[in-house]
Amino acid sequence: MRSLRRWTEDTVGLLLVFTVVGLSRIRPPKWRLRWIAVSAEVRTERKAAEEKLLARVREIEAGVPWLRPLDVVIRDECVDVRGNNISLFGASPSKRESMTCRMSAFIIFSVDGDAEDAVAGIHRSLPPPEGLSADGIRESLRWDTDERKVAPDVAPKAVRTHVTRRHGEKSLDQLREENGVLCMWALYGETYFTVD
Repeated sequence: MRSLRRWTEDTVGLLLVFTVVGLSRIRPPKWRLRWIAVSAEVRTERKAAEEKLLARVREIEAGVPWLRPLDVVIRDECVDVRGNNISLFGASPSKRESMTCRMSAFIIFSVDGDAEDAVAGIHRSLPPPEGLSADGIRESLRWDTDERKVAPDVAPKAVRTHVTRRHGEKSLDQLREENGVLCMWALYGETYFTVD
């Protein structure tokens, strides 16, 4: 009986040690990630990321004078990346990361005539940079096709999402009804904050 009690005490002691070690390795819970995502430190980084994106949006609008945006959508997302092997943001997150915050801008516009011709004209007058721009912004230019309609990307497992729109609250379907084929110039900023 005495050896059973000693075995039980040893087993409970080992379980307690493994539990403490295991808990020390757990990444922050979702409520903690949400709290971090609205902290002053993240807000400062978020503001700097927004300024970079808006500067590029203004540059695009000045460089393509006939491009009149129907909407400019700024999507700020902090995403729980634990367990993700791939990321919408490009490179796969490190196995140590818990959350990444990134901001993207989407310029929605329509064109008179063929969208493919208009996009070719944009590429001639103000080509999107190959790969990342000097400011770390990855860009793409797409338009509605029969197979796929343009829409701002949405990250799964978002801990915090904030969307601002410049020109009102019309849905993309409403804009398509009023203007026809939509084009979208997407600007994906670099990760501005990471939680390990």
